[in-house]
Amino acid sequence: MEIKEIVRRLSLFGIPRGDSRVVREILARLVAADSISFGELQTARDIVGRSAGCENDAVYLFLAAMFISQRGGNAFLRAEKGATLLLQGGYVEDAQDGNAPNDEYAAMVQAEWDAAASAAEKLDGDIIAKRSSSDGDSWFFQRNLAAVEAVSGALAERAAKADGEEALSEAELDAAIGFEGFELNEKQVEAVRRVAQNRFVVVTGGPGTGKTTVVCAMLRALMARGIELDEIALAAPTGRAAQRMGEALRDQCARSRGLDMDMRKKIEALDGYTIHSLLGGFPPNWKYTEKNKLPLKLVVVDESSMVDLHLMKALIAALPDDCRLVLLGDKDQLPSVETGAVLGDMVGMREASFVVRLTESKRFTKEFAECANAVNTGDVGRFTGVASEIQANDGAWLASFDDEKTENRCFRYVFPEKANPSGCHARFLEWATHYGLLGDGRLVTLASDSRLKDDEALTNGVLSEKAKAIFAALNLSRILTVVRKGPYGVYGVNELLVKMRFDGRLPFNPLVKAGVPVMITRNTPARRLWNGDVGVTVEGRSGMMVIFPRGDKVVSCPVGLLPDHELAYAMTVHKSQGSEFENVMVVLPDDENHPLLNRQIVYTGITRAKKRAVIVGTEAALTVALKKKLERDTGLAI
Repeated sequence: MEIKEIVRRLSLFGIPRGDSRVVREILARLVAADSISFGELQTARDIVGRSAGCENDAVYLFLAAMFISQRGGNAFLRAEKGATLLLQGGYVEDAQDGNAPNDEYAAMVQAEWDAAASAAEKLDGDIIAKRSSSDGDSWFFQRNLAAVEAVSGALAERAAKADGEEALSEAELDAAIGFEGFELNEKQVEAVRRVAQNRFVVVTGGPGTGKTTVVCAMLRALMARGIELDEIALAAPTGRAAQRMGEALRDQCARSRGLDMDMRKKIEALDGYTIHSLLGGFPPNWKYTEKNKLPLKLVVVDESSMVDLHLMKALIAALPDDCRLVLLGDKDQLPSVETGAVLGDMVGMREASFVVRLTESKRFTKEFAECANAVNTGDVGRFTGVASEIQANDGAWLASFDDEKTENRCFRYVFPEKANPSGCHARFLEWATHYGLLGDGRLVTLASDSRLKDDEALTNGVLSEKAKAIFAALNLSRILTVVRKGPYGVYGVNELLVKMRFDGRLPFNPLVKAGVPVMITRNTPARRLWNGDVGVTVEGRSGMMVIFPRGDKVVSCPVGLLPDHELAYAMTVHKSQGSEFENVMVVLPDDENHPLLNRQIVYTGITRAKKRAVIVGTEAALTVALKKKLERDTGLAI
């Protein structure tokens, strides 16, 4: 929509109330850039209307900055950041379609911001709250402030309470961990001891540091002390993450020799819940609340970096006083999509006795570990020095990926600024072909086996050898994108690859062929399918089916009955959180000013790989991503 049309509509809505042309043009620019919405501006109008004595229309700019800050995941706005947020929110690449040049827009914002900050003092205190400290003024929507205070207070109270029982004895510890295939390092043992004695513990660590091993040992120790199976809940923010948690525990049990069979059966019987299903519903109509507590004594939340402030508030409110809460996660991964960075805030607190940091990774060693560390510290020189650059040569670069010498390494494919996307598209096609996703490749061949119609995976939902081979081929590789749209986005990459699967044409229904990866995008309990589940098409007795892995079982669904879904040759980094693939290609957008470029998204992407990761992007995009750390203002204090 053009700026002139947005200005006209704002005038019709009486936003702002007076004839403040400059304020209206700034707001219109923010709407055109999709940094704020008409709905948010109507809310701002209501707030201003309720604020006695708030006469200066520049206050709309302050409220716009608050909405932009909240969209960025912050629980509050730091006053000194307001003008910068408006400048970033209204940035455009050119001055077409009625846009003023960026320098003129910046001058308008700077001219109005002091008046906006001053006018904010008159905003309705029932809706907007100001908190002052040595760090400056912080402005909250009251809903966010209530959540920050509730979470901070409840977690501080839990962290201060010891369980009242004696410390975990050496005999109890030996019973929990003392058998073959279950070796714990010093930090893991410390985590088990902390959980046995305290009501609130955070266990943080990167991939392969043994968080699941800690959970398995902790369950053994607490069950031995009398906690029953129906008093334990495993939870995660997404359905797929919840399923993976149960699967990881069952895999841990299978690899642990000498584990008591009765205890093993109990642990394997535990299934993961989404936090929403655990609480019974959706906000604000939860089944379990402060007035109706969960009948539990232990709640373990995996992938807790993805849990937002308000969901954490609802969970804590529903926990009984004697219930232990254990949060697991990687502080360096992407934070929640919604408000807050709860895990990051807690891990970042100095001398937090409730935090145990696992640092020894069994998955990442040598060059890969150094690359991941360089990303987290923003050291561009060290990262580019360790991550070998790939030279495009008609797919020959992938041949070395079959060699064990290239395992545990990260690579780079650098393309020039403003380059034609065809060069990168050639790399995507080479990757997909090498890993058997196209033509007569391994995944396509396995999924096209006519004998699958009578296989027990489809007839009885059992993880047969054929199904196991298909899922292994599916997880041999994955392309991960930062953005959804454009030639380097998930839609563009999926369209490119599915066209090649159909001999260069875009099919009306790509699921009519076997070997096509599919991802579910909506939780559908009736079908036992969860947002983020990735499966593959196969031909069943009555037509095309999609099969999904579920531990030692298989969930199958006819193509015509699939819930909301999309192709999964590529997926976004956000959707990949908690998943693992043998080899990963991470694709950066070609715009170094893109707001999603940051070191957390690069770290999350490359650490999905169990063997090799390749980053595709321009030098400028990679440099910006590694230099930019995603910071959240949440305000938690424990």
